[in-house]
Amino acid sequence: MPEELVFQRVCGQDHSDADIVFIHGLTGDPKGTWQSEESGDFWPEWLCETIPNTAVHSLGYPASLFGKWANKEMNLFERAANVLEALVSRGIGERPLVFVCHSLGGILAKQIIRTAADSEDEEWKRIALSLRMVVFMATPHKGSSLASVLDTFIPYFSSKHVKLLSDSSGILTDLNLYYRNFANANNELKTVVFVETFKTKNAAIVVPKDSADPGVQGTQPIPVDKDHVNISKPKDKEDVVYVSLERRIRKILSKAVGTGSMGLSADAYGEQSEDDRRDLLQKLMDAGRQHEYSNANRYQNKFARNYAKLGLYTEERERNDSLLSEVEQHFLTNIYLPLICKRASDDKIQDALQEKVINPIWSRHQHVRDFSHKTVLAALYFLTEQCYIRWDPE
Repeated sequence: MPEELVFQRVCGQDHSDADIVFIHGLTGDPKGTWQSEESGDFWPEWLCETIPNTAVHSLGYPASLFGKWANKEMNLFERAANVLEALVSRGIGERPLVFVCHSLGGILAKQIIRTAADSEDEEWKRIALSLRMVVFMATPHKGSSLASVLDTFIPYFSSKHVKLLSDSSGILTDLNLYYRNFANANNELKTVVFVETFKTKNAAIVVPKDSADPGVQGTQPIPVDKDHVNISKPKDKEDVVYVSLERRIRKILSKAVGTGSMGLSADAYGEQSEDDRRDLLQKLMDAGRQHEYSNANRYQNKFARNYAKLGLYTEERERNDSLLSEVEQHFLTNIYLPLICKRASDDKIQDALQEKVINPIWSRHQHVRDFSHKTVLAALYFLTEQCYIRWDPE
């Protein structure tokens, strides 16, 4: 069990298609919680092999803090804020995001989501906006089952402390109601629930189905032939937990590439957006960037001609739309919202544009023939001309 926050990147790069973050629970460990019960393999690494375009991370923290919630309720909120800052500092939130949680790690995840969604910090808020799936493995969503978890793994915990974390406190009920409403309102967010069916220590089922189910619309709890501890330890790549997780992540990635993270249809970029009908010159003038117009117009015209030509071929058109969607997302999340809208200096915008948009996208596509840094810049100016992005605050 770590004594401080630990954030381990298992595999993947900054330009991966999605981030998967594993969150352990009470008395857990960023590696031990996720070891196969049969082979001892650290199974998040299996995802690196079977879905190589993902970035996999494992979060570790002093799990004994859960036992202190009763004495100081803010510990849960403080830990959520602490984790959020660790996530955004590592670029999490810029791509589709998946949380995989075991036991009480799911409670921490729900508080992270709530803190992010309610935050005025745009980078924290992006964590909630980028979330595409939350996987709960034997997470107690009701206080009565949380008390069972504490009794099982911390038997010396006094009944008074357990009572403070029961339904009577209202803490877990309120948090789960928030998550349920958040998930029900977000069509892109999927909730996956795995339920233990074997007794732990031959004593009892720690988190029964009624408590393991957060009550999200369209979510069907999945029973697993495991106890509370081993539910996070699939035997092999044919284990139902692993197979299900891999399938669902692939589906998320397929949707992200096919429609773009902003939910645009495949032919959306061929027509101008109705949001901002100014021409390219006017947009640049309003942003004080009129000196860029000559090159910008040349770049976007070249991109537009190529886009129209390749539009005759479905596969090439899809590749271009995928690139445009990627450029739009990186620009909105890294440049427009945190910098342009906050009227950052031009130097800061230019540095971030190179570091957080042009370089990572070029790095991801450098294997493509004739793809260069100028290709990304041309895509940016094409999106500007088509009214999908702007360079001045509203």
